[in-house]
Amino acid sequence: MKSILTLIGMACLSLPSPGADERFLLQYDSPAAADLIKAKGKKKEPNFIKTALPLGNGRLGAMFSGGIAEEHLMINDITLWANTKRGQDEVAQSSARRVDPADFEKVRQAYREQRMGTGSDSMEGISTKYLAAKEPLGNYAPFANVVVTTGHDLKSAKDYRRSLDIRSGLGRVSYSVGGGKFTREYFCSFPHDVVAARYTADGAKLDLTIAAITYHQVEKLEATGNRITLVGAAPLVGDKMEFMQLIQVDAVDGEVTAQRDGSLKVSGATDVRIYLAGYTDYLPDYPAFNGRDFRGDCGKAVTAAAKLGYDALKQAHVADVSGLMERCRLELDFKPSGKTTDQLVKQASLELENLYFHYSRYLQISCSREAPVPSNLQGLWNASLKPAWNCDYHTDINLTMNYWMVETANLPESFSPYLEYMRVVAESGRHTARETFGIDKGWSMGLNGNVFGFTAQNEHGRRAQQSGHWLAQHLFEHYAFGGDREYLADVYPILKGAAEFFVGFLAPWKDGSLVVYPTWSPENNYLKGKLNKQCYGAAWDQQLVLNLFTDCIEASVILDRDPEFRETLRRIIPRLSPQKIGKHGQLQEWPEDWDDPKNKHRHISHLIALHPGRDISPLTTRELYEAALVTMQHRGDESTGWSTGWKTNFWARLHNGDRAHKIYRFLTSKRAYANLFDFHPPFQIDGNFGGAAGVCEMLLQSHLRSVHPDAKTIGEAAFVAYEKSPENPKHFVAVAPDDSLAEAPYILHLLPALPSGWSSGKVYGLRARGGFEVDIAWDKGRLVQANIRATRDGRFRVYHDGKLSETITLKKGESKVCK
Repeated sequence: MKSILTLIGMACLSLPSPGADERFLLQYDSPAAADLIKAKGKKKEPNFIKTALPLGNGRLGAMFSGGIAEEHLMINDITLWANTKRGQDEVAQSSARRVDPADFEKVRQAYREQRMGTGSDSMEGISTKYLAAKEPLGNYAPFANVVVTTGHDLKSAKDYRRSLDIRSGLGRVSYSVGGGKFTREYFCSFPHDVVAARYTADGAKLDLTIAAITYHQVEKLEATGNRITLVGAAPLVGDKMEFMQLIQVDAVDGEVTAQRDGSLKVSGATDVRIYLAGYTDYLPDYPAFNGRDFRGDCGKAVTAAAKLGYDALKQAHVADVSGLMERCRLELDFKPSGKTTDQLVKQASLELENLYFHYSRYLQISCSREAPVPSNLQGLWNASLKPAWNCDYHTDINLTMNYWMVETANLPESFSPYLEYMRVVAESGRHTARETFGIDKGWSMGLNGNVFGFTAQNEHGRRAQQSGHWLAQHLFEHYAFGGDREYLADVYPILKGAAEFFVGFLAPWKDGSLVVYPTWSPENNYLKGKLNKQCYGAAWDQQLVLNLFTDCIEASVILDRDPEFRETLRRIIPRLSPQKIGKHGQLQEWPEDWDDPKNKHRHISHLIALHPGRDISPLTTRELYEAALVTMQHRGDESTGWSTGWKTNFWARLHNGDRAHKIYRFLTSKRAYANLFDFHPPFQIDGNFGGAAGVCEMLLQSHLRSVHPDAKTIGEAAFVAYEKSPENPKHFVAVAPDDSLAEAPYILHLLPALPSGWSSGKVYGLRARGGFEVDIAWDKGRLVQANIRATRDGRFRVYHDGKLSETITLKKGESKVCK
């Protein structure tokens, strides 16, 4: 760093003014696939999902095809689930098995005796017998579809264009037929909670038929005046989940006629506005999960939107979306090619990489705002009655991965649905902790979740695991970035409950260390074939327990609560099973040296302490860093979409920008559909979010803390979470933090993994822990300028190019410029 200058006020790199910009546009010269209606919800992934363009406000979502003869609009409500239970008593709603303590001891005995394989007496078999859930998880369900028939012929259409402007959240379609030009515009409004559309004709007239369709039981389908009312019910076990979709069609200069089949006909119009609302009966109240006035809310939303008018509705929507999108911007050095997105995605380029980052932020805004539940495996958008993996909440990476970027990419508003879900999980999970594991304090969560508080173990013992430590990580991370003590006080009981459970669940192993079991290292196998997965003391669990206990200790100090519990955690931490370096030089995935260098498995859970954790770093734990490098070399680069996104983050944290960039290029060009949805395959949105998080990590990292203010080097200054065991130089023992960690400033590492392929560029509005926003400009691979703005009073240190600054103090609203 040449210098660090103090600027009072909001000094920043100037943002370009909003407006039409091809760099933020998904564009096509043909419609999306037309198989949505034909599939009737029975196909797991119609081509429509791969090609249509998404809209959403966090709860209500839509995708439009841009079809010429027929426009297909898929509508989703993120709370609509089917084929499971709700409204039971508090214990039953958790779906937890009641397990006799003697039977749980039988389970643990199988693990202590290391009964591998898949037989009935194996670890897996015993866990299935005694722990596995017997209640149905259910699945996320499609809501309804809208079909708009135009009477136009695909073959006669010219000058076709379909686009999505991710800076404004506006979808558009335009084409010509004969002497007439036709346009459509779509958006999904967060401020007014409706989907809105406008159809116009110039030099011709619009003659449309608008119909509503659902794959569920139809309780009412009626067209009256200029409205379509659809009331349906998705099947639950012994119950049903009701919902309603209400559509109002206003033809400015034409005629709207209700049809007996429940559709509307528009004739002789040149300007048609459509307003759509949809709700279910869901409320996030455990254990009932029912009670919303979905009929009344539909009527209120549509009436209010129509009264406001399309133009004002659009203006409020654009202001809302653009405000969030403009908050954080990546500007790589390229010139737009003019290619359609389906052509652009076929080959890696800076243009595609830049677009993908912004599109991921747009998707985050669209599928997670203030809904009562978080984004799922497909975010918000689902066309199938039986989606892949139930389109549920997978807690062995996918749910948490959905929220990695909300802090760093400056979308903290998107975190609230995750928090609401955690409240339900903690309430339900205390029953699972007690009934299944005999632990009276804290809460437990298994591998899969739904919107009705399912916290039981998976239906198969092969997938037995705990998830509370990973889920709780996001709770403290949100505080680390924002510094809101009222928020921390609010979530502290959930954080403490997660820790309390593990205090009771940890058990001594043969070497005397404390380990988590039953468990697995998510989805990976060892020794006796691909199905041999259950184990004890897997590295990921041990790393996350340390992370959880450290967070809980820090929160306890900040809030001045529970000093005795704080000391209990400090006594346990050094007793956790250590991290180990194996015979290949790798970081061991299991407590025994079972790792296979030829194993290319997509999950790399034993590097959680590298990312999204903070306890392995090239700057603080050199030997563990080198072991993590070996592991990453073993696993290779190419994998599923979400795994590729995770590897981007891993290599960024390893400070290898070129390797991170190589994998990000693969993600954007080889693991993205034509509409840039990430695919596993099939479509899973976590890869989109993981990739965007990786971009943030390449440009700014802030997870290390300075606990020694007078230290001149980062190695001397930073808190170190693992120290070498005096008994074995290949073992690294967890370190319990003292109270000083709670006051330790974060270290802002500028351009920690800048790829050589991004030689010049700018980024605006990245967030750093401690309550700071950062703008960075670089040229020829070197820092030009960084502006650091305080969103609250705080302290930090800056690290760049091997040099560590002194501690810098800023008041809220003040800025620092680093050159």
